[in-house]
Amino acid sequence: MPTDPISALHPEQRQFLEHFAERNDARSLLVAASGLGKSTVALFAARRLYDDGQVDRVLMISATRASSEQWSEYFAHASSAKVAEPVPANATQAVTYARLSHDPEAVWREAPLGTRWLVIFDDVDWQGIDVEPLAADALLRFPGSRILFIASQPPPLAVDVKFAFGMEFFTAEVLAKPETRSNLLTLSPSIGLIERVQQRLVGLDDLSWRELEMLIARMLETDGYNVELTRGSKDGGVDVIAVKDLGIAGMFKAIWQAKRNRVDRKIGLSLVRELADTRLEHDATKAFIVTTSYLTRGALDRVERDRHVLGKVDRDDLDLWIDRTLRGT
Repeated sequence: MPTDPISALHPEQRQFLEHFAERNDARSLLVAASGLGKSTVALFAARRLYDDGQVDRVLMISATRASSEQWSEYFAHASSAKVAEPVPANATQAVTYARLSHDPEAVWREAPLGTRWLVIFDDVDWQGIDVEPLAADALLRFPGSRILFIASQPPPLAVDVKFAFGMEFFTAEVLAKPETRSNLLTLSPSIGLIERVQQRLVGLDDLSWRELEMLIARMLETDGYNVELTRGSKDGGVDVIAVKDLGIAGMFKAIWQAKRNRVDRKIGLSLVRELADTRLEHDATKAFIVTTSYLTRGALDRVERDRHVLGKVDRDDLDLWIDRTLRGT
């Protein structure tokens, strides 16, 4: 981050920061187009409230475990003070929507009565769950706390105040400018991987293996799955575990293995065979291979033969999936 991060913010970001810190609304909404740094400025606002003693703890709720952990890292560096005080370990907490929805007691039980929270709900317009009951539960448990919803499009939420900036989306011409790319990386390091890839701010070949896994997890969550992003140990060849309730058809469990390969380095039959064995070990309904390259003829034949339990997402499929996710179709 810059030496003085606040000074690097755009005027509309600084305006939100000041207004949010001055107010004491229970429910606030920040709406800004993708890439304009709404998540980053929300973190600065959280740090401002914490440093000023207006809140005791900050809870950041994100789509994936990896992104929520990233939020915690940014929070520690979000102060504008020249000599920032170290942040106690219990001052900030980061969880996924899935965890908070399924086991709220695990999130709240260690906080003393009277704790004043700032609870940040990231990307609420991407979530398939109703976030309002989660917010209401937090305010009921901890009176005096504040909620900040963040969205790229105005969601149908009941709030006390709404902030918005930069709702005009970037055009292709603007995105192509070097200064635009530089500003995005500086002011919005948490811009979603989906948007970065789709807007050609980064190519599939530029993603790290971890970023590829995060990209897959984010798109699966958009498709309505409860997602677990593994810790990167490559344990059992599984990078993402996704579960979806199909109603009368029961629970569908899929495991996903990501392979970041050069275009000319294809996925062979042996890896598909290993994936088939891994599916059985994890008692999964189906196993998928996702690659930035393609599959060999033999590997494709095996996937086609066992298409009810095996699947593939190659480079062309990945591009289509990204575009479909952003279109919401």
